[in-house]
Formats: sequence, structure tokens, C-alpha cells
Amino acid sequence: MSVTTREPAAETAVRDLIERWINASIVGDLDAIMGCYASHLRVFDAIGPLQFTDAASYREHWRMCLSFMVGDMTFEAHDLRVHTDGDIAFAHYLVRCGGTDQQGETQTGWMRGTTCCRRVDGEWKIAHEHFSAPFDPESGRTLLDLVPPGREESP
Repeated sequence: MSVTTREPAAETAVRDLIERWINASIVGDLDAIMGCYASHLRVFDAIGPLQFTDAASYREHWRMCLSFMVGDMTFEAHDLRVHTDGDIAFAHYLVRCGGTDQQGETQTGWMRGTTCCRRVDGEWKIAHEHFSAPFDPESGRTLLDLVPPGREESP
């Protein structure tokens, strides 16, 4: 059995990467968003195809997603946990995301996120990402209106 040694500097670097990615997403900076990803990636996003396996197609997906933004975007990671071991790291969190619709109303929902990173040439990059929403198996409806225990209702 191997024991993971905690690397505070690596954990901080991965947290910084995720924060840069979130901030770039909020302001819609496509180049900054994609600068957080490894060139070889695999993504299971909450929107659109089952998976993305290259940065070029995921960039186009992000471009499409950003086109939906008509006002402020909400993108918040809560309860972020980061684990590192050598040149591999993973983070998991709850994410509240959404935005302002055409009527000026904020529409948000909660999902689950997992981000896996690799350190290549000393720099951390996102190599895998997975977003999911719980669903009701009887109706098939996603449950974006769930709120984590101890949190206020989403605005």
C-alpha cells in the first residue's frame, strides 16, 4: 500500500490553476480558459457531447457556451478538496453555475465537479474534467435545484 505524501506547494499550485480557470470562465476569456488545459485532454462536460478528447473541439464548445452569456456569469467552486501525488492531482468540489438570462434574472444550479491535473515541465494543467448533475430516475429530470446542506438557496 502506498501512502500519499502531502505537497503543500503542489496543492497550492493546483488550487491557483482552478481559481484562474474559474475567473477566466466568469469573464469569458476563452484564451485564458484554454490556457488552463493540457493539449491532450478528456472532458465529460455537463453540456453537449458525451465527451471531448482534444483541446480544439473543447475550445469550440467553450466558444458556444460563452455565446449564451447575456449578463453576469455565476461560477463558484464550493468545498474544494485537492489531492496531489507527484505529477498527478485531482480536485473535487460542488459547483454553482449559471448566469443572467435575457430578462435579467439570475438562473443558477448546483452540480458536481472533478478536475484531474498533470504537472508537465513544472506547470500544472487540467487533463481531465467531469461535471455531473444528479437526476431523478423516475422522471429523468436533472436536479439542478438541489442545494448542499448548510447553504442558502441559490439566488
